Amino acid sequence: MESKKDIENKILDVIPQLSNNQKKVADFLLEHLHLVALLPIKDIAASADVSQASIVRFAKMIGYKGFKELKDAVSVMLKNHITPTERFQYAMTEKEKTPDILKLVTRNVINNINETVGSVSQTTFIHVIDSIIEARRIYCMGQELSYQLSRLLTYLLKLYGYDAQQFSSDFLRYQEQIAYLEANDLLIAFSFSPYSRETVDAASYAQQRGLKLIAFTDKKTAPIREFATYCIQIKTDNIMFSNSLGAITVIINAIVTELNLRDRERTLRALKIIEENINLEKYFIK
Repeated sequence: MESKKDIENKILDVIPQLSNNQKKVADFLLEHLHLVALLPIKDIAASADVSQASIVRFAKMIGYKGFKELKDAVSVMLKNHITPTERFQYAMTEKEKTPDILKLVTRNVINNINETVGSVSQTTFIHVIDSIIEARRIYCMGQELSYQLSRLLTYLLKLYGYDAQQFSSDFLRYQEQIAYLEANDLLIAFSFSPYSRETVDAASYAQQRGLKLIAFTDKKTAPIREFATYCIQIKTDNIMFSNSLGAITVIINAIVTELNLRDRERTLRALKIIEENINLEKYFIK
């Protein structure tokens, strides 16, 4: 796992042998290294005033297979070696140089979505859908921000007729609640950096009990992966310390949409109930 200094030293080591065009790339990376994790290659090339091919060649020159491997290295570095305060200072600096922060954040979210969609295995996605349809009952869990994501998925599953519940930490630890699950129940866990120990420990216990576990996480090295039956990796790079939610909500929406299209009878029953409730004036204003 490389630190910021490690990556910068790789760049500094090759500077004496660089052409003028390659020096533009080096200068941009040394000054805006964090943006490599946040922006697509075309935006970095435009900002450095070089071609995309120049960016790829430079990445290879400093020891990476290509731009994607460099981007991944910077992404891991940001998550593990930069404090929330340093990340905020980076964001303030970028705000001064790029006043249109809305466009910067939007490009970052789009990049997260594109990389996530491109990396998710269709086979894994289908296994996730099958597991939800076949489950007797579905339990969702997560801490901090992941708690809200598990809440969102629980709501959408219940809305369309699935027997879904969310784990709460009010009375029992997750591990204690898992003790009551049956063999044909399904556990869904959201675990994004910084990783909750309670969620990972609960996933480990679920594996010991032989329960099926679907995990949503952000890295290949995430601790929950070894306990998951199926795992979907989602890119959550953000300018700020918190995880970006754009790609996560796209995956949740895709899962619910696929469920609706696959399990049509259940969906039609749910839609009928939704339509009846919408017409109740004591709940909704027309």
